[in-house]
Amino acid sequence: MAKYQTSCGEDSCLCSFLFLDFELTSAWCNTGRQYIDLAKKPFKDLTLKQLLQPWKFATLGEHEMCFQQWNLLQLWVGVVSALVIFVMNLVWFVAEDNELAKPSMGNILMNAFVGILTTFFFAHLAWFGVMKKHGCCCFVLCCCLGKPNLLATAILYVLFGALTILAAVPALGSAHGALVVVVIIAAFFALVHGVTLLYVGFEAFMIWRVSTPEKAVAGSDTKQSGSENTVVGVPQVSSGPAVDIEAVGAKAEQ
Repeated sequence: MAKYQTSCGEDSCLCSFLFLDFELTSAWCNTGRQYIDLAKKPFKDLTLKQLLQPWKFATLGEHEMCFQQWNLLQLWVGVVSALVIFVMNLVWFVAEDNELAKPSMGNILMNAFVGILTTFFFAHLAWFGVMKKHGCCCFVLCCCLGKPNLLATAILYVLFGALTILAAVPALGSAHGALVVVVIIAAFFALVHGVTLLYVGFEAFMIWRVSTPEKAVAGSDTKQSGSENTVVGVPQVSSGPAVDIEAVGAKAEQ
């Protein structure tokens, strides 16, 4: 139960603000193991060709499945990108003769650690908010529930993707001589990561677009428990038969 709760808007614009809702935060943390298990098989339900053409999907179930796959792929690309940039910075640190130009070892280690940590944190948060709550932003102290959060997730991921791509381009002019190869490799992985972020944002937008207000209903005091896929903090609304993800994936492949 949240210490403070308020709502605003109606129907598809209904959004609830929760302060110190530790049950919702606990539900998010408890899905960590499930998310890690899913991350072990990022291409379980869709092929790469299908992932690259998400606009061909028409149903909510297909877009949710595609969002999940791009979210997991973005996680792996982000982690690999952070590790590659870490190695490239080490090479730069060793090969650079100018003490003023080379990065410090402390910054190299900190950037790698923060990069991997934030990649997992935001990927898991987005997956929980879209797949489990159908519109949620949970940050322990304050949480928001409702369909507008799907659009907020889409906007943030598109913004992050654009900034990542824009940051990779100027980096090409920051090195000289043999070190330009190091910078190109790091910039390439950053560019790929930015593209995956854009795809995640696109799929979050499509889920927001095709989902119904009932799918993203939130703000009730009703608590649900007793199954792995049930999360406390929002009523679970039944609007028809449950979507079989694997069945949808088989249909999409046809």
